[in-house]
Formats: sequence, C-alpha cells, structure tokens
Amino acid sequence: MSKKKNLYIVILGSLMAATTTKAQNLIIANPAELSDFRSAFVNPAIISFHDAHAALGGKLFHLGFVENQTSPFRHGLMSLALPFGINDKMGLGIQAQYFNSPLYSQSNLAFALTRRFRGIFGFGLKLNVFNHAYNEDNFDLVDPGDPVFANGASKWNASFGAGVAAMPYPFLTLGVGIDHINRANISLSGDNVHQPFKAYFGAVLTVGVLQAAVSASYEDNELLPKVSIGTFPAQLGLLRLGINENAIAAEAQLRITGPLSLNYSYDYTLFDNQGIGFGSHQLTLIHDFDRGRELPKFAVPKEFRAPFIPPDKGLLEQSRFAVHTTSNKLDIIDKHITRQIDPNIQPKALAQLTLYDLGILDSSRAEAIVPFATDTLDMDVVPAIVDANLSEAYLDFIQSLNARGIRAQIITPKESRLRAASMKKYFESDSTLAFVEPVYFSPADSTLANEKMQPAAVKTSESMTVLAPRAMAFTIMPVSLESYAQNWRLVIESENGDLIRGFAGTGMPPQEIEWDWRDLSGRVIVPGVYYYALHWQDSRNKNHVSDMNPISVQRIIRNITIEITHQPKAIGDDVDEIDLILKK
Repeated sequence: MSKKKNLYIVILGSLMAATTTKAQNLIIANPAELSDFRSAFVNPAIISFHDAHAALGGKLFHLGFVENQTSPFRHGLMSLALPFGINDKMGLGIQAQYFNSPLYSQSNLAFALTRRFRGIFGFGLKLNVFNHAYNEDNFDLVDPGDPVFANGASKWNASFGAGVAAMPYPFLTLGVGIDHINRANISLSGDNVHQPFKAYFGAVLTVGVLQAAVSASYEDNELLPKVSIGTFPAQLGLLRLGINENAIAAEAQLRITGPLSLNYSYDYTLFDNQGIGFGSHQLTLIHDFDRGRELPKFAVPKEFRAPFIPPDKGLLEQSRFAVHTTSNKLDIIDKHITRQIDPNIQPKALAQLTLYDLGILDSSRAEAIVPFATDTLDMDVVPAIVDANLSEAYLDFIQSLNARGIRAQIITPKESRLRAASMKKYFESDSTLAFVEPVYFSPADSTLANEKMQPAAVKTSESMTVLAPRAMAFTIMPVSLESYAQNWRLVIESENGDLIRGFAGTGMPPQEIEWDWRDLSGRVIVPGVYYYALHWQDSRNKNHVSDMNPISVQRIIRNITIEITHQPKAIGDDVDEIDLILKK
C-alpha cells in the first residue's frame, strides 16, 4: 500500500473519530454510577457521592488498516474528585482530557462545583474550557489561502454544564447530566456552527455485590442507550460488562495495594466498518484518598478485674427515709391598685361602674385571660362601626396604642362580642387589639361584673399579698423494709443554717406534713433559698439525716393604675398591656 493511500485512509479515520467526539466530551459514562470515576466527566453532581480520588489514564484505538502504526488515535484523561473539598456539604472536581490524531486534536478542562442536600440529593455545576485544532501539514490538496484557516488552525471555547444525582434508597442511584448549555460557536471561520447540546441519563440498582445499570446519552436528536451488569468482590475491585448499539464493553478493576487500583476496559466495536478497527483499550491508575488514610491506633488497656466485695450487712439493714415536696418554689405576689378619678366626672356616671370596672384585689380571678371558647366571628361580615358615644379623644387614645405597638385587650361579655369586633375592625389592619371575655375561678366571682360600687366606697389605692401556692406538703417515704424511727424531726433552715420552721414527733414519721410558708413566729418567710431535711433515730439509737434539698422563694410586685376620665392621656413607656372594658 502506498504512502499516499495510507494518508487518505488516516484522513478518513480521523474524520470519523472527530465526528463521534464533536461534543467535546470524549467519555460517555453512566451519570449515576458511584463506582466509576468516569461518571464525574458527564455529571458534576455525582462527585457529592464519590469517594475522594485522583485518576490518570489513557486510551488507545486499535486500528488494522495503517502499516507500521497500530494506534494513530490516542486519548488521555485525568480526574480529581473531592466531595468534601470545601466543607461537609460542598465539594469540587477537576477533569481534563485530550484526543490526538494525525489530522485533528482537542483538549478539554472542566471545573466542577457540587453540593449535597440532606445526604440523598446532589446538585453540581461545571465550566468547560476546550480547544480543537487541525494539523495542516497532514492535509492533502489544501489551498494555502483557504479562508477556513485564515484565523488559524485552532480555537478555544467555553461552555457550561450541570447535573443532579439522588439516592432515594441505599440500593438505588439516579443521575442526570447536561453539557454545553450555551452551545458555543466552534467554527474556525466564524460560520454559524455551534456546539451541540448533550444530555446523559442513568440509573443504578445494587443488590449485595451485584449491580445492574441502564443509561442513555442524547445528542443531535439521537438517543444511545446502554445496559450493563457488574459485581464487586469484597476488597478486590470490580468486574463489569456492558453493551450498546455501537460496542460491547468489558471492564475490570483490581486493588493493587493500599489506596491504589488499576482499571482496564476494552470496547469491541459493532459498527459496519469494524474491519478497519478492533476497538479500544483504556488503562487508568486510581488513587483512593479515603482508603489511603491510616486508622488511628488505640492502645489496648491491660485486663483489669475488680474483686467483688459484698456490702456491709448492716448497711443493707439500716434505716433510711426519702423526703419530697409538692412544690419547691413559692411566689409572693404583691398587688397594688391605684385609682385616679377625674373630679369632673359626675357621681351619676361613676355610679354606673361595677366593681370589676374599678378593679378588685381578689385572688379568685384568673391571672390569664383566654380567648372565647365559642365559635369565632367572621370578621368579613362584621361592620366597622364605632358607637357614636365614643369621644374623639377616646378614639385618638386607641389609635396611639396601635401606633406604639402596645397590646390592648377589649374585655367584654358575650352579648357584646359584635360591638367589640366592630371596634377591633375599625382599627385594622395592623391593630394590636384583641377582644376577649373575663374568666373567673368561681361563679360567685363573676357577679362582680354586675355589682355596682357606691362612689363613697371607692378607694384611691388598695394592696394585697397572695401566696402561690398557698401551702405545700412534705411527703416522707421509707426507702427500705428495715426503715424504723424512734423519733424524728423535719427542719427547714435558711442559707445560714438558722432554723426557720420545725416539725417533730415520736415513732414513725407521718406520710405527709403540710406547711403554710410561715416561720416560727407566724410570719411568711422572706425571699431567698431555704433547705429542708429529715432527722431521725433508729432502733439502734443511731442518728440519721436525709439529703438537704432546696426551696426557692421570690417576690413579684404588680402595680396597676386605673384612670377614670373623659380625656385619656398618653401612656408611659412602662406599660405592657391595656385592658379596655366594654359595657353591654
């Protein structure tokens, strides 16, 4: 065969190779494959689920039609995947590859950024920077002034890609990768020739050491499916066999030593011109960073056996008691009411107010006011009407509450709910008003809402102290069957050890002792921390004492000012809440 003929055949083969690789990605892999380093070339998101690794390899295309040159087509690749290269959720990757032939060559460098969500979903982006070039020296019958090469025989381009990967189940992986989203113009002469869009789809099912995978690549309205099966012998590597309409692929990977593995794959071509080629061989060296780490060595402690020493028989038989309380905290609540009555208010108008309107110091009223338990009103049908009896000063006063964000409650009986809702709607949409009804501990207390207070009986100030809870109880329980006491004494002491209150008796202590929070002189204890313990003498005349446990006491002061006036004034900064009481 002549040299000229050889060159024409090489030209034909080079053009075939360039056609099959025009997507600037010389690797077609399953985008959902976790055990294949090549999946990172087609799906940046899969890096999130890879082990950290570096791979370096090359591929030779075995041809049979060229004399003295078995493999004029060469393909090299490099991959670096760091799934946690940035933090525990974000990783990065770098993939590089090149293709070289007598007439045509190309190189591609990709930078990938990936993030994992909730451990089962990954998303990735990548940037491709690629170059394709032609060797004019090997072209035959080419015009030196050909405009195709007027701007040079090579060109650099950039494109973008993305991918997603998911592991909805431990045995199932799904992946999708897309490349050349922007479809860069790759023409040397400026013609309208764009990089074709490409997509990859894949799913992998793993059962034990067996794996089945399906994938497909899409380009120029053509879909190329592929199926494969494989196995993963423990700590050895992998074996895989796949097929598509163009080739049968066989792959084996063997762990050499430590973090190093050697991967070999062979693709046997199935296209019509297989007489001029016998497939391709790819050899890759892989370094697994995770397997290269040495596990920390822990020193094995010497065997130690503690001898069993039975407890003292007397300890098991000794008398023991435990003391608990129904409450270990006391709140002393001081309530103060100050009434400011405008002297311009007529006695007749003042006589219309009830005891509830003027405020009462009665511990029977609930501290918390809760919303109506009945069905809520439909505010859309409530008219925004305010009673004409409300003065302009009163309306300005309520508007000032809204402007300052002070929470106000309209307290109203049930029969006046509609009127209260109308007032609330009048000041919407950002109103801080909320209409509620009074809540009482007892039916007798509820009569205060209708009981009139005589003007002469109105006091300008009142005070009251409430204990919460009003009393507490000590519960005394024997811990063992041998617990017995000839006499006992329960003491409450201050932090300084001074006796505050004591209870004593002979024989077994009672199961419960009630205490009204008062000291030996009959006064309520002051705020502070106190301690209680039980002292007793057993049948052997031995004295014992239980653990000292604390009781905390705090004082809460509540000052309430009620102003009865026709002209409400501005509220001070120390106000937390306002109650507006509506009549029927």
